[in-house]
Amino acid sequence: MLQRLLKQINSSTFLRYNAIFFMGSVSVGALNYFYYPIIGRLLQPAAFGEVQALVSLFLQLTIFLNVFSMITISIIANYKKREEAHAVIFELEKAALLASIIALLVVALANEPLRQAFHFNSGFPIILIALAVTITVPLTFRSAFLRAIKKFGQTSIAGILAAIGKLGLSVLFIFMGFNTAGAIGGIVAAQVIALTYAALKAKKGGLRYVSDRYFHLPSYKRLVPELRYAALVLIGSFVMTMLFSVDVLVVKYLFDAETAGLYAGIATVARIIYFLTASIVQVLLPSVSLQQSSQQNRAVLFKSLILIFAIGGPTLLVCMLFPELCIQLLMGSNYLAFAGLLPLLSLAIFIISVMNLLVMYFIALHRRGIAIVAIIGAVVTLGLMVMYHSDVQAIVSDLLLGSLTMMLVLSAWLWITKPNRKRKRTTSDTEAAHIDYSSRTQ
Repeated sequence: MLQRLLKQINSSTFLRYNAIFFMGSVSVGALNYFYYPIIGRLLQPAAFGEVQALVSLFLQLTIFLNVFSMITISIIANYKKREEAHAVIFELEKAALLASIIALLVVALANEPLRQAFHFNSGFPIILIALAVTITVPLTFRSAFLRAIKKFGQTSIAGILAAIGKLGLSVLFIFMGFNTAGAIGGIVAAQVIALTYAALKAKKGGLRYVSDRYFHLPSYKRLVPELRYAALVLIGSFVMTMLFSVDVLVVKYLFDAETAGLYAGIATVARIIYFLTASIVQVLLPSVSLQQSSQQNRAVLFKSLILIFAIGGPTLLVCMLFPELCIQLLMGSNYLAFAGLLPLLSLAIFIISVMNLLVMYFIALHRRGIAIVAIIGAVVTLGLMVMYHSDVQAIVSDLLLGSLTMMLVLSAWLWITKPNRKRKRTTSDTEAAHIDYSSRTQ
């Protein structure tokens, strides 16, 4: 049975890419997870609290890079001329890098007020985390390029290098006596290591920049055609991120600290479904192109949905049938008081995972109507939570109803726009293809 499964994976390029990236994503996720308990044991609670706050800030600041990552993949997938594609990516990177450098300078100048406002013992780690964001900019573009040309093994290795480096170097720097600065310094050094590897592999894969123009200001003439797509990506990414985390924030805002902590533990267990299936979306994006036929694109979507149900379905089933056991194994007995919430919450997260795949699929095809679908889903979810929040059970029910509503709205949108999809070229597709789109760079 196992031999047959391995043979099927090996014979299917799409499944092989998913298997490679899935294993890489799980490895990176596990290494990133262990960073917290290990650093927490090495530092005093106050210092560890600073590290957690700074790492959370780092993750929030790098959300905008997800937009650039998707745009990079779209450009590689759809531009006809490789040189033109690389030139646009180059200008996007310069714009993002310029923004991050300005942010770094602002943080450096406002370091002392920031240190006092957030009660840090030293302002140096704040500068380090801003530096980490700056280094992450070129790393993001090169990793996205590797994904776009379907070098998923190399993308995974870059992520693993970053995760191992973050853990190992942070531990080393802490033992050297640098405490919070050491933990954050490990992140900076790890990003440099991952960037070095990704840059070498991207260059080998064909990425070419005009080196003598790197320190010029970005060419906004080249960037303007991508701004509409950037807005679409931003809306989709923001809404799906919001749906994934809004319940925890609402519970934290409405209820006492103990209730919020218990709910966060249950939410952590349920979100395993989302993390296990996230790599499928990353493989789908470079596999969808405006140059492919609708049948080819739908085949990719169908395979991705099968994988979502094959990986997320059994996990959902376990969470629904054995909630106490799941919580006991993953979070401990302290969180069992809210075990009854896990089945419904897991179902909501599974639906959001499916919706995340569908939203990103239509974003990849430049279907702007998906932004309206996403916004309606977000508004309904937040509206339900505003009106019905008597207890945490109500919050979970609101999230589930909101995600189901979004799925129904998506179905209605697809039914209404179905005749337009039969045409070879829609108006929006023509606008999106203002530059010659063609075959994928390999």
